Amino acid sequence: MKNLIVFFTLVAVPFGAYSIDFKIGILRNVQVKKFAFKVCESTYCLKSSKKILKNKITSKTNIILQYSSGKLSLTIDGKFIGNFDTLKLSNIESDTGIFSVSSQIPILKNRSYYDDLLIFPQKKSLTLVNLVDFEKYIVGVLESEVGEGKSKDFYKVHAIISRTYALKNQYKFIHEGFYLTDLVNCQVYKGNMYKDSNIINAVQETENLILVDENMEYIQASYFSNSGGQTNNVEDVWSKALPYLRSIHDPYSMGGTSYDWQKTISKSKWLQYLKKKYQYPISNVEAKNAALNFKQKIRHKFLVDWVYQIPLTDIRKDWKLKSTYFSIFDNGETLTFKGKGFGHGVGLSQEGAMRMIEIGYDFLEVLRFYYTDVHLIDMKMREFYIID
Repeated sequence: MKNLIVFFTLVAVPFGAYSIDFKIGILRNVQVKKFAFKVCESTYCLKSSKKILKNKITSKTNIILQYSSGKLSLTIDGKFIGNFDTLKLSNIESDTGIFSVSSQIPILKNRSYYDDLLIFPQKKSLTLVNLVDFEKYIVGVLESEVGEGKSKDFYKVHAIISRTYALKNQYKFIHEGFYLTDLVNCQVYKGNMYKDSNIINAVQETENLILVDENMEYIQASYFSNSGGQTNNVEDVWSKALPYLRSIHDPYSMGGTSYDWQKTISKSKWLQYLKKKYQYPISNVEAKNAALNFKQKIRHKFLVDWVYQIPLTDIRKDWKLKSTYFSIFDNGETLTFKGKGFGHGVGLSQEGAMRMIEIGYDFLEVLRFYYTDVHLIDMKMREFYIID
């Protein structure tokens, strides 16, 4: 297997020992106009930008916040308090505060979160920002992205790559008043969902551990569902080539739940699509047959070949395919797209990683397999290594 250089001692420490706060924009899939805030654990205080409005908010306190003509309207226990530019609800009593948010316009399922909440009006709706301890955020990401019932070593793998991904992209949405969203354009985060001891222990036992490249820069710790037996080079999907995101043969993903798929498409619609969007010469018999009988024994970047410059990533997006790793079979009036894998294919295959752990590999060996020549370090020591 490829080298993974490790600079750490693995020690379990309690959350908050080296805490940093992260700003996560929550409920970003909708425009929240009105919601209820409720304390679940601990005691909170409420502040505006100028003063403390209420220094003791408990589970018995009912708070309603609503967008109103560019302001934030506040009601406590049925009494209107006023309109504000910004409000912050902060845990003041214990190490761990938990609160719930229940959107009323639009109506959404209730969610609970750790730590604090910042609210301000923006774009004719309310922006909600969860100010959360970084390691608690990672717990929430694992609960949302992976779910319950996996092995501790797999959760360790995911904790490290989720932590690295968050730090690499931490200023992606700074212009909107937070670091990351809670959606798939960052990492799915639904707050405090449940308490799986395997997830919590895995995050604690890998606390602060991240992956960096030879220049001590955070790696682009990409992951996806299933590779279909071969991962993608990063430059074939998104950005420039990176030495640690190379295409590799991945036998561990083969046979997984998301390993293969197929989709039937109208032949005439397929040909018209190629002609209209890419000026593909469908009247040319040789070119037409190539587009109707495209095969991939190994992953390609372009449909047919590089001459026509038709990115498979575009095909996947436009036709809502599970991956770019597919072959086309001509059935007469229709085409069957038979594909392998699920996701963009760059970096770590989640199903492959789970399979590796099932057959006896540990979390370090999994990281070493999917990421080429990276360093696993304690994030607190990164500046030391850069300076050195």
